[in-house]
Order: sequence, then C-alpha cells, then structure tokens
Amino acid sequence: MLCPDCGTENFAGADNCSDCNSDLHAVESSSLDPLEKRLHNDHVIGAVKPNPLVVSPLDSIESVVLQMSENGHNCAMVAFDGVLVGIFTERDVLRKLTADYDNLKSAPVRDFMTPAPEALEADTPLTFALNKMSVGGFRHVPVVNVEQQPLGVVNVKDLLAHITANVPDLFEA
Repeated sequence: MLCPDCGTENFAGADNCSDCNSDLHAVESSSLDPLEKRLHNDHVIGAVKPNPLVVSPLDSIESVVLQMSENGHNCAMVAFDGVLVGIFTERDVLRKLTADYDNLKSAPVRDFMTPAPEALEADTPLTFALNKMSVGGFRHVPVVNVEQQPLGVVNVKDLLAHITANVPDLFEA
C-alpha cells in the first residue's frame, strides 16, 4: 500500500507509514489483490489457541515452568488484576535461569518476565501481526482486548496454520 503523502510502499494493514509516519487508515484497500484483502481482513484472534496460560506476577518460577511443561505452553502471560503486565517464555528460562535454576526457582516470575510486552488487539489484521513479529523479532505476541486483558498468544506457526486453513487461494496452482 502506497503512502499518499510520501509514496513509500507499506505493507497492507499498516496503521502509519514506515517512512513519514502518516496515518494510513484512510488508504483504500481496493488496490489490494483478493489474497492481500483476505490477509488484511482476517484478524489475529482467529489464530489464537484456546486456554492460554495466565499467571500472577507473584507466582514462583517453579510453578510457572511446571504449568508450561505440563500444559505444553511455550510461554505464560503475566497479568495483575486481569491486565497484561508481562510475558514469560521458554527463552527466558534458557537465558536467565538455566545456570542457577535451583536457587532461583522460588523467585517470583515478575523478576524474570519481559515487562510491558508489545501486544496485539484481537481485531489486528494478520498482515500487521506478521509484520510486527518480523520487525520486532518476536516469537510470541500476546493478544489482548481493549482493556488489555489477555486473550491468548500467537506465534508465527499459529498465524501460518490459520492462513493455510483459511486462505486456500494461497495454495492453488
């Protein structure tokens, strides 16, 4: 999608121009091909898996890691009073805890989570979600409602699985 102010090419679904930061909401999506329209009109909430792991900032590392392991989660969203305040991932375990896990396992997860993670709202277009993950280097991105309450987490694999299942035109010869 071309920015009407500076002519920079932006990905479909961008809120602002990557070059001049102009508002792109008014740019018509009529110039998009049918596949691009579908990816722009599908929302990230469709790719969110049910039953996300949501923990308290005061939960111990050991209890969170155990819940992640038992339930097959790659991460836990950390919420206080129902509002997302952090994310704790398997990468946090490997990078921050492996060397001294036995001495740190009783510490609260708030000490090792990524605080105030970037999140996506449920109605975020798939194109925007993929771009945010690519540009930010995020493996897991929380999905929240307008009150910042956690709804789930998406990763690239979830988004691609959703696209594969819901945009069959992509794979037609």
